[in-house]
Amino acid sequence: MEYNFSDIKKKKVINILDGRDLGNVTDLIFTYPEGVVSALIVSGKKMLFKCDEYIVKLCCINKIGDDAVLVSLKEKCKEAED
Repeated sequence: MEYNFSDIKKKKVINILDGRDLGNVTDLIFTYPEGVVSALIVSGKKMLFKCDEYIVKLCCINKIGDDAVLVSLKEKCKEAED
């Protein structure tokens, strides 16, 4: 199945493991010159003066639905990449 970035950018990202709304897709990470998308960047919810950002690898995406992208994240992706 193919998706446009403009379609995915409008969707909420929900972690199905704990039900949290992680935010919206703000950007993509892709390899050059292959042009393969490897991850989504999700802007987290703003709380006071802090805003988390998540990097969701494609292997963590369970489903892209009409209203949301469902992912499985056990912890913040920044920490998971290390």
